[in-house]
Amino acid sequence: MDNPNLNAKAWEAAEPEEGDAAEQEDGGTETMESLLAQQSATVEKLADRKVAWVKIITVTKDSVLVDVGEKNEGTVPLVEFVLDLAAPKSPPPQVGQRVPVIKVGGRNKAGHIVLSHVKAKTELGWELAIKAHAQKQRVRGIVKSAVKGGFIVDVQGVSAFLPASLADLRPVRQPEKMIGTGVRCLVIEVNVSKRQLVLSRKAVLEDEAGKRKVKILEELRGGEIRIGRIVRLSPEGLLIDIGGLEGTVKPADMAWGPLKSGAFERGQKLKVKVLSKPSTAEGPVLLGIKQLQANPSDALRKRFAPKSTVTGKVTEVGAHGVRFQIDPKTIAFAPAAECDADVIYKLGDTVTGLVTGIDSQSFEVRVSLARFNEIKDRKRVAQYMKVPPPLTLGQILSPEDDS
Repeated sequence: MDNPNLNAKAWEAAEPEEGDAAEQEDGGTETMESLLAQQSATVEKLADRKVAWVKIITVTKDSVLVDVGEKNEGTVPLVEFVLDLAAPKSPPPQVGQRVPVIKVGGRNKAGHIVLSHVKAKTELGWELAIKAHAQKQRVRGIVKSAVKGGFIVDVQGVSAFLPASLADLRPVRQPEKMIGTGVRCLVIEVNVSKRQLVLSRKAVLEDEAGKRKVKILEELRGGEIRIGRIVRLSPEGLLIDIGGLEGTVKPADMAWGPLKSGAFERGQKLKVKVLSKPSTAEGPVLLGIKQLQANPSDALRKRFAPKSTVTGKVTEVGAHGVRFQIDPKTIAFAPAAECDADVIYKLGDTVTGLVTGIDSQSFEVRVSLARFNEIKDRKRVAQYMKVPPPLTLGQILSPEDDS
């Protein structure tokens, strides 16, 4: 969480008023002495061109009148409140509201002291940035534009530079999408003489990512299912972000069988199964995708039991063996050693083989054409060698019936 004193309205708490302290001490009642002291302090600050907090007494169509003490009034252009860069969604100023101002001129024709609200906030923003840098606290800002090498960020009215290399955990591929977004950063460099700030959003993101990683590792359990997003594809597999913790899916755990081209792409969301949890925070988290799908080998084993027979048309003949199509989705393969040496196999021939098993890599039914033919030949021989049944009495008495 960001420090509450450095959020989008941090300047409101930048300088507590003396009168406010008196109210707290006296139970909310200001004394004449405290009011006079407050007015005197305000007059001195404005005279020294320092930031002073004043109360709004009137809001017109183009200006805001404020009480600057000693029966004097100051004026601030209304546009400085409406076009508030640090808080573009803030409501219009209200009578009685206390706001920071700084003197920027003498008196106008109406006798009002010319003040600026925007410059006062810029001054407060600079003070807060210096404090944040010293205390290594975060600041909030709005990305105003993309420039060569990075971005210009408005931090409470102060323009700061955010290098592209420190804008995110990974290279920013579309800088224009960051314009107008709010960012939380650390002030890593301050040039007081030039009033320049250098920010790092990456440092904040790394800190938050580290905390999330520790939390997720504590909760992670082997075998559970998580929703992840692909952040990188490589020959070594997929890098998946599962909500702040990155895990790897090895090629062997991506799919059952050959991987189809374009099956995965960067940014794709998908379900993964936790295969192993590291013993330390630095250890790898192994994830699986195919483990969430049925193994095709199991279904094939149920359909094609060993020693059963399958028939199909030959689709491939080579030195390695013969393949034939059992059905539109199932292929059978007979290695060369299981093919009948006396048979010349041709494409389109109908063949029958004896199932010997299932190939768990290619998901093909392994068969033996030779063993099927051997069994078929043995049956033919057995049928031929079968002893004829004895003659019945009718056949003996009427031999002509056998002709």
